[in-house]
Amino acid sequence: MLPLITPLFILVVVSLVQRSTSHGLPRAFAIPPTPSNIITQTISYTCLGLHYEGYAAIPKTPVPLARPGVLIGHTWTGLGKMEQYRAAQIASKLGVVAFALDVYGTGIRPPNQTAAKAEMDKVLANVTRFHQLLQCGMEQLKATTAPNGATVNTSSLFANGYCFGGVMVLELARRGTPHLQAVASFHGELANLTNQDTDKITAVVQVHHADLDFQGPTALLQFEDEMRSRNVTHWTTTKYGSVSHGWTDPTSANYRPFEAQQAHNNMFALYAQVLEMR
Repeated sequence: MLPLITPLFILVVVSLVQRSTSHGLPRAFAIPPTPSNIITQTISYTCLGLHYEGYAAIPKTPVPLARPGVLIGHTWTGLGKMEQYRAAQIASKLGVVAFALDVYGTGIRPPNQTAAKAEMDKVLANVTRFHQLLQCGMEQLKATTAPNGATVNTSSLFANGYCFGGVMVLELARRGTPHLQAVASFHGELANLTNQDTDKITAVVQVHHADLDFQGPTALLQFEDEMRSRNVTHWTTTKYGSVSHGWTDPTSANYRPFEAQQAHNNMFALYAQVLEMR
């Protein structure tokens, strides 16, 4: 049985439609060279009987203990250059295993915004299945290994996502994903897909929101009210002035390098702080 559709669910669907005119035109982007301290690999996996293709970035130097794992949620255009770049960046900087999941399927990478909306709508048409796809991505992260013996510490998990990926990581937090320590949403849609009374957020939540985002200021205020009503212990929202939706995505014309670095520095600091406290 599908979860009860609520006004908040309707709000997020409307927001996702509006996004098609707000994301900005594509921007040429060449992935920087892979950092010398990591290796990268494409990983094929299955979920619900279908094939998916994720991307992992893994530290080269083996250590006695397993590394923390970071799941990366992709934009509505699917897993691409931006997610690969962020996976390598995060793995290199923090010494973690980073894995960008795929919720569309092997070979399904929409070439334009119209196709992207169609694929995203397919996934969101069944919220229960969407949650299962997210869990499959998390399970693949936990199972990721490298030739050097590096593995994932399954009790130390993190997740960050961009645009549609922001929905992914916030839903993982809302569902109380075991051992999820912290999530960071970058210009993600903020409404709860189901507003289930059983939602239980134990992870630290960090939201990075654009001043000019198509969702408007009300969406951010409603999200903050949700965090209070759920009695979330640690949560932060930051609004970045004079930027539009997609400002941390170097493949988008809305990309703003200064604010993108500022937001990611905040995320790196959060992850490092949480790891230090463990």
